[in-house]
Amino acid sequence: MAENKEPQAVLSDEERFPLIKDFSFLKELRQDNAAPVFNFQSGDRLQEKHLQSIFNYEKAFVHREKIKENEVPDFVKNYILESIDKVPFYKGGSNDLQEHVTFSKAAIRQTPWQFICDDADMNDLLVYSTSGTTGPAMDVLFAPETQASWIIQLESIMKEMGISFSKNPERVAIALICNQEKTLTYASLSTYLNGSGVLKINLNKDDWRNEQDRINFLEKYNPEVLTGDPIAFMALKNLNPQLSPKLMVSSAMKLHPKTEKELSTFFNCPVIDVYGMTECRMLAFRTGDVYRSIRPDIYFEVFDSKSDKALPYGEFGELVLTGGNNPFLKLIRYRTGDFGRLELRDGIQCITELEAREPVLFYDEKNNVVNNIDVSRGLMHLDLSAYSLHQNTDRSFEFAGRGDKELEPQVFQKLLELFGSKATITVTIQAEPITKSPQSKIVYTSDVE
Repeated sequence: MAENKEPQAVLSDEERFPLIKDFSFLKELRQDNAAPVFNFQSGDRLQEKHLQSIFNYEKAFVHREKIKENEVPDFVKNYILESIDKVPFYKGGSNDLQEHVTFSKAAIRQTPWQFICDDADMNDLLVYSTSGTTGPAMDVLFAPETQASWIIQLESIMKEMGISFSKNPERVAIALICNQEKTLTYASLSTYLNGSGVLKINLNKDDWRNEQDRINFLEKYNPEVLTGDPIAFMALKNLNPQLSPKLMVSSAMKLHPKTEKELSTFFNCPVIDVYGMTECRMLAFRTGDVYRSIRPDIYFEVFDSKSDKALPYGEFGELVLTGGNNPFLKLIRYRTGDFGRLELRDGIQCITELEAREPVLFYDEKNNVVNNIDVSRGLMHLDLSAYSLHQNTDRSFEFAGRGDKELEPQVFQKLLELFGSKATITVTIQAEPITKSPQSKIVYTSDVE
C-alpha cells in the first residue's frame, strides 16, 4: 500500500551510530534556531566490522587492477565464483562471464531476495526506496558498509584534486542540497569521517520556519562538500549564500558545461559531474571528454539494446555492469538502462557519449519552478510502466502514459497538485508503448524557455 511506503524513524541515536559517543554536534544541528523543519532521522549504523570492511575497500582503490581489452579481470572472476556459490539468482551458473545473460531492474524489483548472499547478515539490512526517476520505483537493499562506501568513492576523486575532508567532528562535511516539493530531510553524522556532520536539506521555503534561514543555516555550518543536482545547485546560487565549499558534486541529471562554469565561478570551487545509480552509488565522473570509472570493483560492458549481444569497445549500446561491494545485491551483467561507448585509457574503463538525464524545468501556474524529480516522486506509487510529460510554450501540459486507463483521474489529480488547480493538463493512458526508444521509460520535455 502506498500509505505504508513512507519511511519511519524508529531507532535511537545510539543504534544509528553505535561507534559514536558524543552527540552534542548532532543535537546542535537539529536544534539550531535557523535549522529547517527536519522530517526524518538517519544514521550509518556502522559497527567495528563494517568500519574495517570500509578500510579494506579503501585499499582496493590503491591497488586497482588494470583492465585489458578482451580479458575478464581477476576481480570479476572471483566475484562470479562467489555469486554462483552463494547467491540464489546465479546458483548453478557458469564461472565464465560470457555464459551469463543480462537482466534488468524488473528482476530486482520483483524478487530482491534472489540477489542476497547466503552468508549476508540480515541484521545489517538497510532498505532504500528509489524515487523512480527513470522507471518504476523499487526497493534497493544495502549493507551499512556499502551505503557508507560512497564516501570512499568520492574521496578517490578528491585525492586527484588535492582535496580532503577535515574529518572534524564539529564541522559539516557534506550537505545534500535538494530543491523539491517534498523530500526527506535530516541532520546526521558520518562515523567514517570521525563524526563529521552530514545534512540533507530542501530549499523549498515550506521546509523552513523563515525563508532567510535557508541562507543563515548553510552559512553558519559552511559544508565542506555540496552534493545535489544541477537544478538544486542553481536554486542555491540564486539565494546568493556566502559559502566556501571545497567541491560540488552534481549527479542525478546531466550537468551542462555552461552551468558547471557558472557554479564554479560563483562558489569558487571545482564542480564535478558524477554518473551513478542508486543500486551501485558512484560509478564514474566526467574528466575532459569522458566519464572515467571510479570503481575498482565494477566492470563495464556494452550490449545491443534489443538483444543479448555484447558489443566491442568503441560501439554504442546499453551499459551493462558486473560487480560491487553489496552482499544484499550481487550484480552480474546488470543492464543499467543508460547508454554510451566504452574505451580504455591507461587500463581504466571510460564512457564516451554517455546518455544522461537532461535537467528539465517545469513551471506551475504561479511561474514557480517544479523539478522533474517531484513529478517522478508524485507518480511513483501508480502502476505506470512508462510515461512522458511535455510542457508547451503556453504552459499547458501533455501527459502520455502506458498502463491501466483507469489511472487517468489519479494522474490528472496528482499533476494538478504539482502545477496548480488552474493548470491545463491533458492525460492519456493506453496499453501500447508511448515510445519506440529503448533508452528511457520516463521522458520529460519542455518548450518553455
